[in-house]
Amino acid sequence: MVSKNITCLKKQLTHTVQASASIAVSFLVVAPLVVSTAIAPALADDTHNHSDETSFYIGLDSLEVLSTGTYAGLENPNYNRLTFLYAHRNEDQPESSHFHGIGAYSYSGSLDNPSINPTNTNNRIPESYSAQPPLTLLPGTGFYSGRLISTATDKEYSNLTIETLASLETSKELDNQYLFNSSNGRWQSSLEGANIGLQLASISSGLNIGNSAGVDIVKSVGDIYTIGSGDNFSFSPTFWTDATAPLGTYSASFKLVDLGNGTNPIPFKDSGTFNFDFEVKAVPESSTIPALGIVGLLALSLSRLQKVTRNSLN
Repeated sequence: MVSKNITCLKKQLTHTVQASASIAVSFLVVAPLVVSTAIAPALADDTHNHSDETSFYIGLDSLEVLSTGTYAGLENPNYNRLTFLYAHRNEDQPESSHFHGIGAYSYSGSLDNPSINPTNTNNRIPESYSAQPPLTLLPGTGFYSGRLISTATDKEYSNLTIETLASLETSKELDNQYLFNSSNGRWQSSLEGANIGLQLASISSGLNIGNSAGVDIVKSVGDIYTIGSGDNFSFSPTFWTDATAPLGTYSASFKLVDLGNGTNPIPFKDSGTFNFDFEVKAVPESSTIPALGIVGLLALSLSRLQKVTRNSLN
């Protein structure tokens, strides 16, 4: 009888050890999957990477009369105006690539007596119709250590580099060629002789705009920063807040101006007003989500171990 009990006890211990080993192996195999699953959504949130893709351009509107829309036949209020453009590329169907004028002048009211507005309904970045939340300000480095800054990520609109439309003319990329020639060449007029300035129209308290050296470029409403001359320049603003800035949305609005004093005898007209929206939000530590998954696995493992032990004792 005693021998039989000892034999049963040995079997119970063997089952328990085997179950523990099985659970341990399961944990080692599954835990990395939990970690990768937790991280994957952040990495695969957008299948197209926009970090190295210029999407913002400055063009000169050469269309004299509107040919489409509610106000077709009326003079184009943007004629000979600088225009802030966002490029919508389509790699699968490059011929459909096109620009959106962000904050361009627009009409409203009746056809008999329309009003001209210094902006339009599509005047925000990210564009309102996209339903994309404001661009997230992320921890900076170097000159921007201790600050939260605008950073090019895989999110659309996040690369804030601004170039002239003429920069697309010699591109070998098919979608860039379609962009350059879109709208029957509406934006192709040269900016030669112009000195383009970015004028601050409004800004949220706590938001700042700097250059690549960490120096603020505009501080007060009305300030103008020269971003380039002629048809060949590139400018990348950095928007930032203190690392301890309150959570919420921060915005700044601008217009493009021709500062003159170049070879162009008559400065081009100002652009309409456009806005950039950013957010400061609480970001959980990178280990938080995987840790929760691991705790869950441990709890599951303990539950299975207890169940196996109970079964072995019955």
